[in-house]
Amino acid sequence: MDDVRVKDLVLSFLPGLSHETLTSLLNGLQELGVENKEDLALVQERDLEQYLRPIQCRKLLNGFQGLAVGQLDLVPVTSSAHAPSSSNTPCTIPATSPCTQEPVSSPSFQLGRPWHADFQVNWARMPAAIRRAIANKTRPSPGDRKDMVKAVVDQMLEHEPNPTRAICHSVVRSIIRSHPECFADVAKNGDVLGDGCYSLLQQIKTRVEYKNRNNTLGRRRRERRPRSEVPDEGRAMQRGPVDQYGCVRWGPLEIPPGETEASLDGIKRQLLDIYSKEGMSGAERADPLMEKTYVIQRRYLNSVPPPTIAVLKEEWPFLFSPRGFFSHFTLLTDIPILTKFREALDRKGNTIMRFCQEVKCHQRVKSVLTCFEPEDSEKAACILLLVMAYFKEPKDAIVLEVDTCATATDIKSTITLTSTPRLIVQGNTTRPRAWMLSLDGEVVVGPHPDFTTGLCAIFASYYNLNLQYAEDAACTLEFIQRCFLGINPEAGTKSKRHKGQINQQVCTFIRKLIDFEWMTE
Repeated sequence: MDDVRVKDLVLSFLPGLSHETLTSLLNGLQELGVENKEDLALVQERDLEQYLRPIQCRKLLNGFQGLAVGQLDLVPVTSSAHAPSSSNTPCTIPATSPCTQEPVSSPSFQLGRPWHADFQVNWARMPAAIRRAIANKTRPSPGDRKDMVKAVVDQMLEHEPNPTRAICHSVVRSIIRSHPECFADVAKNGDVLGDGCYSLLQQIKTRVEYKNRNNTLGRRRRERRPRSEVPDEGRAMQRGPVDQYGCVRWGPLEIPPGETEASLDGIKRQLLDIYSKEGMSGAERADPLMEKTYVIQRRYLNSVPPPTIAVLKEEWPFLFSPRGFFSHFTLLTDIPILTKFREALDRKGNTIMRFCQEVKCHQRVKSVLTCFEPEDSEKAACILLLVMAYFKEPKDAIVLEVDTCATATDIKSTITLTSTPRLIVQGNTTRPRAWMLSLDGEVVVGPHPDFTTGLCAIFASYYNLNLQYAEDAACTLEFIQRCFLGINPEAGTKSKRHKGQINQQVCTFIRKLIDFEWMTE
């Protein structure tokens, strides 16, 4: 199979496809026996289901069928419209000179290829500050970047009155690959937010929508499915993308080599026996056994309807020890959460604090800074409260304060605990004595002394237990997910309010932090 030609064809129909999905799809087509473009017309929807979403499958198959009747010809792409990039070395992509890039002045594109596949930004029409930034490979100021966004959108609208998000993504990818040091979402230490395109894509798409605010003919409307077609009980009894979002070993999973269903059940009985004799003090001894039984833990957690927290704690008690929580999260996401979070806190915590101190922020942010005392306050707690204040989210959406001597029994009798996770702090949040974790109205973990460990525990609970982010803390939790832990799926969400894409408030805050870091250090 001519990989390059087939790859170009796929991208002409699905321009916003991620590199990982594209690679998997091409490998799958090769395994099916596709050898040339004529073979593509024989591909069926079930052949593509494991790689693409249903609508993507249908778009691609429609294109393939067009090939069969001679509607389209495959033409190799001459520009790097979809080259793989490394998140660790974003600036190694060769930059092109703005002076050598000519605009496509008219829609004289090859038959069968969408205009955006060959679209090139006319950098000569850009403000002088942008041209200087590109020439010097430096990051433009936020104001200059806004002017660049306006110019890019004006050029796009010459070809289409209301480009889709996928088309905008295709254009933005091209810009980022040409000039990553100027426009990519890359921090000074090299950390990349997702594919590096999020914030510029948000600005481009927002500008497109602004330009179309009065253009009723150009609006794109989604066909809504009648609620009657999907019963409420059917929706409640299904596992959706939210459960698997950001996970690498969610399920179904194979039984470990050398084990059987019976042997895993036996190990589970060993774990219950250890707990009955040693309680949570046996967590260290139980750790290797918990890892062995991970597959049946996931099967149990993913069951429909899901088990209650009380029943889950009876069946898998060590899942509610900090060690068990973090080990399970690492297996689920491939991220050692404690290590990663502490490293991010050291690197990015000071940037967040300086940003809040030096950039004009609202009063709630200033109030948090007023209470912070470097010698006495818990830094992780201050960072959490600053982020929540920035997003105007209530502190008690994540943290509840109780008396320094309060026990789990005291808490249950004096506070109405919600079903969503809460970090219960003994004492003041910025000077905590210890923490506990509540789930489904029950205190299930703690007390433990280290506040950072508590933050990791509450975040891990959302992933381990297939929970959606608390609605009144969704921005803060997604900020931690993306900025601190580097979980950046290209699709999906764990928030009810922001379906299928990055939260724009989170994206904007991260972009401002990146700009602040580059401009002030």
